[in-house]
Amino acid sequence: MKKIALFVILGIFACSFETVAQSTSTTPVAAIDTVAAKAYVGKYKVKEGPFEELIVSIQNGKLFGEAVGQGSAELAPTKEVEIFEVLGYGGTVEFIRNENKNVVKVKLSIQGNIIEAEKQP
Repeated sequence: MKKIALFVILGIFACSFETVAQSTSTTPVAAIDTVAAKAYVGKYKVKEGPFEELIVSIQNGKLFGEAVGQGSAELAPTKEVEIFEVLGYGGTVEFIRNENKNVVKVKLSIQGNIIEAEKQP
């Protein structure tokens, strides 16, 4: 009986610790505007890098980036409008617009490298 009580107490402690850890996260995450995010969606041809293509999509109301052959990650909004954090990889993605305000390029900064890719029609 003592073992069961100990496991229950530890379980409650673990759950409350996880809740506190989540609520004190320093990562600035704003809600994504899926209508505005549609401008980012598409395939981007990489100029020079370890992969040839970057695919940006919206899944379940969240923006994702997939480096073809390398995996995918959620792109979380930051305080900067066109810059997103690559969750789990410690990088950022910046979407670049032309003079007509169309997204034409992406700049991926990850692990000290900068990889640029042009949006495909």
